Amino acid sequence: MTSSGRLWVLAVLGILIAVVGVDWLQAQARLDTISIEGQLDPPQVIANGKDAIVLTVRVTEKGQPRVNTLLQAWVESGGGYFVPQWTYTDAAGQAQFSYTPNAAGPYDLLEPTVIHLIDINVARLFEVDKHYLVEVPVQAPLTTDTK
Repeated sequence: MTSSGRLWVLAVLGILIAVVGVDWLQAQARLDTISIEGQLDPPQVIANGKDAIVLTVRVTEKGQPRVNTLLQAWVESGGGYFVPQWTYTDAAGQAQFSYTPNAAGPYDLLEPTVIHLIDINVARLFEVDKHYLVEVPVQAPLTTDTK
């Protein structure tokens, strides 16, 4: 390859690196302007394998709703079923998730359930995440003696 060919390759690589770097820097600056808030309904759930709790999340940027923002969610600690794992925010910047804890017996130790959410499309060219953690109050099921 000639020296002018090498210069073109280096120039193209430099431009690509600059574009990606600027996108990353802009995304990092936007992270502080993005807010994720959540509300649980009902405020606690019984670990009987049937009852569920709905987490409504609102995502805003500079106080304005982030429309069609892709959110990913999963159970970080605790056990149970979470639906959906991926969803988009609506026109109000809101999305809903449902969590059903695993059935627990009267002698099971219930560890705190933590749901982890991320807004994964802060940058344009690659993934820059805004994280949000929600602790779900889980109660042991009521027991009845049948003696």
